[in-house]
Amino acid sequence: MTLTPSPPVPDVEAAALSAAEHAPRADRDGRLPDAVVEALIGTGLLAHFVPRAFGGAAGRFADCLPALLRLAEADPSAGWCAAVMTSMSRMAACLPAAGQEAVWAHGPHVPIAGTLQPAGTATPTAGGWLLSGRWPYCSGVHHARWALLSAVPEGAPGPRFLLVPRSAWTTEPTWSGAVGLRGTGSDTLVLDSEVFVPEGRSFTRERLFTASDPRADGDCYRIPHEAVSGLFFALPLLGAARAALSAWTAAASRHPSAGSLRDGDAALATASGKIDAADLLLRRAARTCDEPDALTPLLSARCHRDHATAAGLLNEAVQTLFHSAGVSATSGAGPLSRLWRDASVAALHPALAVPPAARDYAARLLRRAE
Repeated sequence: MTLTPSPPVPDVEAAALSAAEHAPRADRDGRLPDAVVEALIGTGLLAHFVPRAFGGAAGRFADCLPALLRLAEADPSAGWCAAVMTSMSRMAACLPAAGQEAVWAHGPHVPIAGTLQPAGTATPTAGGWLLSGRWPYCSGVHHARWALLSAVPEGAPGPRFLLVPRSAWTTEPTWSGAVGLRGTGSDTLVLDSEVFVPEGRSFTRERLFTASDPRADGDCYRIPHEAVSGLFFALPLLGAARAALSAWTAAASRHPSAGSLRDGDAALATASGKIDAADLLLRRAARTCDEPDALTPLLSARCHRDHATAAGLLNEAVQTLFHSAGVSATSGAGPLSRLWRDASVAALHPALAVPPAARDYAARLLRRAE
């Protein structure tokens, strides 16, 4: 089946305005309001990496950056969910034809949740697996229609991703006490009873991480996952940092002589410089992944390094702004406090951790034996 590719939907600004308006509510309720999710779907972002055969764009990484950044500036939680679901569409393209048909049979704008961390129990059975268990930190789980869950089947050499429909799971509210990014609704997905997952709705972790045998036509499917994974977690952090800089600047403009703005000039220059540097690193990484024929193992490792480096710079920038802003600007009622919490949590994601990125880069650059 071939659908006509969806034209670009110029509704990013409307979605950003909706996300900004509802950001305090999302932070309080522990999930995005339905209206914000519908607006995110309306941007067309969820179809960006969907195969062309199902009406998607099989798009370039650099081309989705502006929309994701605009949403993250409006509300980092909304930007986080948009980035995760956009990335999950690329992952779902690793499914066999039957799995892709199940997800996108009625159109490409489908919210998908999932996790990379193996959990649960997958028992082999005739024609597939019986899957059960719990998967924590599943961002956007309340609004997803499908979920890609990682598990290590009994007797298998490594993890697989298994696709389950929304009707199969319940959720447990384990994210409500989070420090930041509360609006992502990253609660625990629960399969209380065994769910049958047919072979056509599963693929190996190796297929995703090596990209050696893509099942869809498009350059975006030829990129090893680790080369690009961190990009979709660093972008919401970049949006949070930009928003924090705007909030700080607005507060400083209203009270230019406030004594609590300690070393304000230095804070502004240092933080904005780090934000600009991180922006350049992430844009270069995206462009690099848009050229799969030129992507060497070293360049792939450099992308991994750049995601982690950018995250560190952005977290430092937000910390600098927050600590220099003074009590009035950092009170719980102001946006800077929420943005500081969001940035602090975003920087903790494993995809942005420095040690594995450093080991990967050093091994490639110094040609260490693996």
